[in-house]
Amino acid sequence: MTKYTGATIEAAIQNGLKSLDTNRNNVEIKVIKTASKGFLGFFKHPAEVEMNVKTSDPARKRAEGQLKVKKEASTAVASPVQTEDRHAKNVEAVSGLIQYLQAITDQMGIEAELSYEMPNNRHVTINFDTPKEGLLIGKHGRTINALQELSNIYLNNMGISYLEVELDTANYRQRRLQILTSLAERTAREVVATGKPVYLDPMPSFERKQIHVTLQDSSEVMTYSAGREPHRSIVVAPR
Repeated sequence: MTKYTGATIEAAIQNGLKSLDTNRNNVEIKVIKTASKGFLGFFKHPAEVEMNVKTSDPARKRAEGQLKVKKEASTAVASPVQTEDRHAKNVEAVSGLIQYLQAITDQMGIEAELSYEMPNNRHVTINFDTPKEGLLIGKHGRTINALQELSNIYLNNMGISYLEVELDTANYRQRRLQILTSLAERTAREVVATGKPVYLDPMPSFERKQIHVTLQDSSEVMTYSAGREPHRSIVVAPR
C-alpha cells in the first residue's frame, strides 16, 4: 500500500484518491495515524493513511459479503477493523507519551529506560527501569503519581480518554498495594477498638479505591471519601 498524509484523516484520504485517480469504493484504506496538534509544543504531525486499489478477487468478495452479514447480525460487537484501528491509535499515542515522559525525566536528571505493556485497549502500564527509583517515586509516591496524572492528561489531549495509564518502577505499585491493604486492615481494627472514625491522609483516587475494596465486605466498619481533590481522603467509620 502507498501512504498519504493530510491535515485530517479525510484530507489524507482525498489526497490518496486524487493521486490514484479513483473513488472511495475502489480502494482499501488503512488508518496509520490520526493528526495531532501536539502537546505543550511536542509531537505535532499530520494524519496518515495507507491506500491501495482493490483487485477483483471473487474469494475476497465472498469474504466481504460474509463479513457484512455477520456485522448486520450483531451490530453491538466491534468489528476487527475497528479494534485494530483503535489499537494502532493507542500504540501511536503511547509511543508519543513515552517520548514525552522521557523528556521530562531527562530534565529531572533521572536516567531511565521506558517500556510498556498494553493487554487491552483500556489499560496500559509504562515501566521505568532506572537506578534512581526513589527520586522517580518521590515522597509517598507523589512524583510518580503526578507524572501518571500528567500522562492521562496527555492522552486526553490526544483524544484518547478511554485508555487508563499506570506508571510503575521496581514493582512499586504492587508494593504500594500491599501497604494500602495493611493500612486498611489496621485502621479497621483501630475503629472497632475505639468506636471512633479515623481520617486517613489524602491519597489519589486509585489508592482510595483500594481502601474501599479491602473493607467493602466488613460487617463492622464502612468507608467513604471526604474533601475535595487533591486533598480528598478516606474516612473509616464504625457501622
